[in-house]
Amino acid sequence: MSEEVDNHVIDMLPAFVLDILSDDETNQVAVHLAECSTCQAELARLQQVADELPLALVQTMPPTRVKDNLMRAIHSRQLKTISSSRPISLAHRLEGLLRTRLPALGLALIVVMVLGNLLLWRQLNLANHQMSTPMRLYVLANTQNSPEALGTLIMDPNGKYGTLVVDNLAMLDPGKQYQVWLIRGAKRNSGGVFSVNPDGYASLEIQASLPLAQYDSVGITIEPAGGSPGPTGAKVLTGELPH
Repeated sequence: MSEEVDNHVIDMLPAFVLDILSDDETNQVAVHLAECSTCQAELARLQQVADELPLALVQTMPPTRVKDNLMRAIHSRQLKTISSSRPISLAHRLEGLLRTRLPALGLALIVVMVLGNLLLWRQLNLANHQMSTPMRLYVLANTQNSPEALGTLIMDPNGKYGTLVVDNLAMLDPGKQYQVWLIRGAKRNSGGVFSVNPDGYASLEIQASLPLAQYDSVGITIEPAGGSPGPTGAKVLTGELPH
């Protein structure tokens, strides 16, 4: 085995995936990858993380103007012919969509954040010697009190904590809020209260004394602002939490 193969380029692979290496560094990594199965396997894992990274972000509702600007940017670029046969990297896609919308410092921060996440993932992967377990997703069912409502509970792989994401819920009067109930047997424990924006959207990190996986189900009701000791109002969403 050559000395070049012995000196792995694993530390350079996150930047290689993001296509932010210099030309010389890119060539160095490419030459090494041609002979090193260890780095090839690490590259495949990092590429998968890069592809799935956007799915790990907590959903938020941006202002309407952001969506309009983004769609205009995408449409204008679809009208241009891409002459290069080289696949477009994650970094290039980010740069293409954001270059005209964010200052240079903002784009740099995004690249640094993504790179940092890839480096952190590599450290965890090497420590555990296995791929991360997927997040748990539980879709909540609406009720006749809110037939258009949508709700999803996103739980960590171990079932310890989670985030609730809702959409299409009606805005309530100032004296009312939605309250999350974690149900275990006959007990109902509050998981937090929230209000939705004008589009009916909200996200909430669930507060619980026990790991979420130990509860049987979850429900959401309309309660006085600040919450109630127990459910008193109309139920708008509900869902089972299989063990």
